Amino acid sequence: MTTKNVVIFIIIVALIILATFVFFPRQKPSQNQTLTVTEITPPAATGNVDELVDATIKEIEDENLSLKDEEKDISIITSDQQEISDFGQTINESEF
Repeated sequence: MTTKNVVIFIIIVALIILATFVFFPRQKPSQNQTLTVTEITPPAATGNVDELVDATIKEIEDENLSLKDEEKDISIITSDQQEISDFGQTINESEF
């Protein structure tokens, strides 16, 4: 092959690779869970003790819900960690 043919071959291969990335972009991995953002808005200050207690109880309940969501995230991470660890165990070099 001459250098001209090699250059043309390299250009053609580069164009094919470029076209593959342009026309078939990688899809983002889909997540099973959707991200939900909750905004906690405090009630207006009225000076009433009962409303203060109700607002505090509601704030505690909202915090507990967000903690449960965080625990779900942790369980997802730990399940992935276990799968990765199991993958590392699939090949036992001492068996060969």
